[in-house]
Amino acid sequence: MSQNSAIKPAPYSPTDTKETESVDIFKVLVDHSKVKLDIKERDKIPNIDGYMELVDDGGSPCGKLEAQIKKLPDDSTKLQIPTSLFAYSERATCNPVILIGVNTKNKQAFWFHISGKILKTPIEKLTQATITIDFSPANIIDGVSTAYLSQWQNIVDSYIELKAVNEKYELLQARSNPIVGLEKKEFSEIQKFLDEFNSLLDGKFSIIKKTLYPNSWKTGLAYNSYTDDSVSFSLFSIPFGRNDVLIKEIDNKLKDEMKEIGYTSYGYLKENPVRTHPKKLARDQIQNRINEILQGKLLKHASSEFLVREFVFAFIDRFHIQMGLEKKDCYELLEIEKGFYEFLPFWTVEAIKFMVETKRNGVISPAHALFGRSFFDPSLILSSIMQKEREALAEKTKENIAKKAPLPFLPIGNRDLSFKLFYESLASLRLQGTNEVKRPYLPKDFSRFDYMANWVWNSLSPEALQKNLSIFFEYLPEAYNQIVQSNFEEIIEELPLFGGANLFVILLDAKPEVKVFTDAPTIDFYAFYNPDSKFSIKIINKKEAKTPFSDLSFEQYREEVMIDDKPWLMVAAFSSILDFVFDDTPMLDFIYKQVKGNLDRYFNKL
Repeated sequence: MSQNSAIKPAPYSPTDTKETESVDIFKVLVDHSKVKLDIKERDKIPNIDGYMELVDDGGSPCGKLEAQIKKLPDDSTKLQIPTSLFAYSERATCNPVILIGVNTKNKQAFWFHISGKILKTPIEKLTQATITIDFSPANIIDGVSTAYLSQWQNIVDSYIELKAVNEKYELLQARSNPIVGLEKKEFSEIQKFLDEFNSLLDGKFSIIKKTLYPNSWKTGLAYNSYTDDSVSFSLFSIPFGRNDVLIKEIDNKLKDEMKEIGYTSYGYLKENPVRTHPKKLARDQIQNRINEILQGKLLKHASSEFLVREFVFAFIDRFHIQMGLEKKDCYELLEIEKGFYEFLPFWTVEAIKFMVETKRNGVISPAHALFGRSFFDPSLILSSIMQKEREALAEKTKENIAKKAPLPFLPIGNRDLSFKLFYESLASLRLQGTNEVKRPYLPKDFSRFDYMANWVWNSLSPEALQKNLSIFFEYLPEAYNQIVQSNFEEIIEELPLFGGANLFVILLDAKPEVKVFTDAPTIDFYAFYNPDSKFSIKIINKKEAKTPFSDLSFEQYREEVMIDDKPWLMVAAFSSILDFVFDDTPMLDFIYKQVKGNLDRYFNKL
């Protein structure tokens, strides 16, 4: 062939050099003693470039992540990625997906956890082709800092339940009896149950699949016994990409083994609801799983910016000392991230060392500092450390961060305020381009306890209480609707807040000081609906002069009441001690309570 021939071999991609350089730099920066890489250069498999296996000090695997590596612009930490990467992370893998952005000019890398839970809009509703990721400087991989290792381990641990679902399925798939092609009368009855159950999972209650069974294609039923008046069965998830039957028969030995590895066994000895009322049984099973989600506060919250701010400040108020933060009303997002990703884990390590060295409260080894939990709770640890000792711990923590000391992995958590939810909240704010996070309510003032009784109600003056109550009810309808829209879109019309009310009337009775329990502040709450009016709130102090609302009565519930010369239907009413506004996350807790009540009523009508 002539050297001047116009036909040449196909060239490499124009981005080939940049892509391979990014991968090479990342390989140099990562700690290979703790992360084993299987990254492919010039690989054209969509979505990921390879795997990262975390290993312990002995080299044993302790978690796998999938990685997508991209070059960052030289002077920016922002990167546009296809929305399909979020879809892949939620539907096509059981492993966490980590996006790595590499600054080839400065020889630095940054990471971002790709998760559908941090999106304000559900993945299936996204219309744009790309999403802009702004990497946090706190999530740096520079060959020195090892903070990313503990964060990745935390992320891996949060996927344990998902991986366990797949492992349980493998046992069932290998050991259950093949019944393909057989005809039995119970099959049609079981199919009716499964049709209803899977229809609800794929439709009205898809939040169950997204939360409890991600990467699940369908749910099947494995039965151990089946008669006209009794049944024993377990439900199992079939992963996407697996071709399997939905009905399986299992023997007693496999049934016991399934229970040991976490399958729930359902037994009915005096009736067989699969045969007699399969659809009702399916709805009952769905409701049980919805209640599990609500109890764990596992709904998607990222759609509500107010709820995200409420949780972030509740967390910081609880852990600001352990995060090295001053208590204030506005924070830069970056200082929160550094406090959470760096200061908090370093502080916890040093605090545990201090407690062991001083044998504080009988702690003679790190295990004793668990206090019976499976994780170290910085709140419990702090309660054992005096003020001067806290100052010394803070200085030691700053020294470790300054010299980029290696950070051992520790499981850290709290039973009241989820560390996972806080992490997702920060990631959501970062994804939305937030730079500052402002406190949603007036803060509690515990200095008032210096001259008042230590009732929590004394932490807010009557004026501050009324202000917070106003903020609460002003933002409540939007936050509630955003949560329902994100999690129960197909039945949003069935779950209206206070019957779709567009007027809230709150009669507040708050004394300047609570000396005894009977002095606690109270409210009478009335919700009204008028189709021709905009939403409004009226908060009235009962101590004020008589108003048009002073004569409202709970006996008027479901009746029309004339307000401002308009007929309003009273759709909700209650009276209570005003305690929910003093909770750590008042609106989040209130919304969960309202959603639970509305869903119970919805299921009762079916």
